[in-house]
Amino acid sequence: MSTSTHRPRTPAQDRPRGNRGGRGRTAASARTSAAARPRVPLWLIAVAAVLAAAAVTAAVLLPDMRNSRPPAPPVTAVVATIDGQEIPVREFALYLAQERAATFTHFRQKFGAVDGPHFWTTPHDGQTPAAYLRERALADVTRITVELTLAHRQGLVADSGYDAFLHNWQTENARRRKAVAAHQVIYGPVQYTESNYFTYVLSNLAADLRKGLTETRVITTSDSALRSYFTAHRGDFRHQSFAAAREEVRQAYVMDRYQAVIGRLTASAHVSVHHAVFDALPVS
Repeated sequence: MSTSTHRPRTPAQDRPRGNRGGRGRTAASARTSAAARPRVPLWLIAVAAVLAAAAVTAAVLLPDMRNSRPPAPPVTAVVATIDGQEIPVREFALYLAQERAATFTHFRQKFGAVDGPHFWTTPHDGQTPAAYLRERALADVTRITVELTLAHRQGLVADSGYDAFLHNWQTENARRRKAVAAHQVIYGPVQYTESNYFTYVLSNLAADLRKGLTETRVITTSDSALRSYFTAHRGDFRHQSFAAAREEVRQAYVMDRYQAVIGRLTASAHVSVHHAVFDALPVS
């Protein structure tokens, strides 16, 4: 343990030190200088502090706000209602995917647009590729919904809704898994993707619908109608005589009439777009 001796300070030690080289100041001169400076109100200091904090916050957050995107709608959200049939995001996403390549090609060829982080959001003649893509997808889903509704009326499908399609897709894949496990022969893929099965179903359904419309004479195939079609489209057929080309002519004529029927129904379809969902669909 150490000890220390306390020595009383001399008057010289209590005196303030003089100005050495102009760097020191006496207490009296310091008080005089402080009194001479104007005092800043406390409220002004507080306001300045708040504004400084706000500026820092904005500098940090605003870039993130500009670069962030609103959350994508859930897959069950309704994009549009077409002739009373609700179209969920999950279904509409298939049409967006189908039209993506065509949209990119359109803007590249017409406007010279190049791929990049701002491709989908850069407007050309007042329209962005994202908006163009959504409109093309909406046109596609309207036409397909019209076909599905017509097929339902013709008794070809029990339910034209997308939930029924998903159920059938899962059932078909389960059937295929079971067949493969039992070493049975199956045609087509072992498992359908949602998109591939959708295309497969629609292709078969359109063929069945054309056949049904012909059998119910919604589309008539009289000999005179076929001959007139052959004369108007002679260059489209391999055979130069109507007799030799008759079946080929009939198929082409039925397809042409079918497209006309679907086109009329599509043009008159009642489409209600749910823009809160439609405009928020992510495209990239």
